[in-house]
Formats: sequence, C-alpha cells, structure tokens
Amino acid sequence: MSNITLRIVDTTGHTEMVNLSESQVLEQVSAVQGENWVFVDGLLIDRNELSNIEIADNALVTVTPMVVAGRA
Repeated sequence: MSNITLRIVDTTGHTEMVNLSESQVLEQVSAVQGENWVFVDGLLIDRNELSNIEIADNALVTVTPMVVAGRA
C-alpha cells in the first residue's frame, strides 16, 4: 500500500492529501490547472515526465505555481 502525500499549493493556501497511490497522485496532478512546478521529495520534476518515474512510498509530492522573476 502506498502512503504518498500530495500537497497542492495555490493562492488560497494549500490542500494536502495523504495515503495516496501513485496512480491517484498522477490523476490529481494532471487535474491541476495552470503552469506549475512539481517536486517529488524536494526534487523538481518535469510535469510531463512524472508518469515516467517511480514515486517512492512515503514520498511527498508538491505542486506549486511557477515563480518567474519579472512576471506576475
């Protein structure tokens, strides 16, 4: 059983989901709108490559809006 935690950060704060499987994480991340960065245990992963890596049990996946200097 997977025990992956997914944290989705947005302008209102964040949502945290626990005890997710890898497929549930992929489903939730793909549903997030806009330009976002995806981190798996602190490592930046290309959102399009997320399905090609193995997410470890007990991993923390964080989705956060891109922050680009000079752009609001």
